[in-house]
Amino acid sequence: MDDLNVSIDGSIVLDRDVRFFGTLTGTLTVPSGRRFELHGSVGKDLIVEKGAAAIVAGIVHGTLINKGGDVLLTGVAKNLEDRDPAKPTKREAIS
Repeated sequence: MDDLNVSIDGSIVLDRDVRFFGTLTGTLTVPSGRRFELHGSVGKDLIVEKGAAAIVAGIVHGTLINKGGDVLLTGVAKNLEDRDPAKPTKREAIS
């Protein structure tokens, strides 16, 4: 897993496993087979596809859309949308 601490202007689809500490102004998509950890912020939506995994410890200013991935929300998402009732987003508060 790669650590990234950068500012990205726009939207991206991950092409590798990433631990992200920076800021992204657009939408970030985590495709199937990829792992993602958010410790920074996403300006619009975070989309987690079926078969992907994400830990959201940072901030999603738009909607966290879980299409059936393994998602743990310990941070903040303005909106949450679970599209697969069999794989809902898990929520855990940071102590």
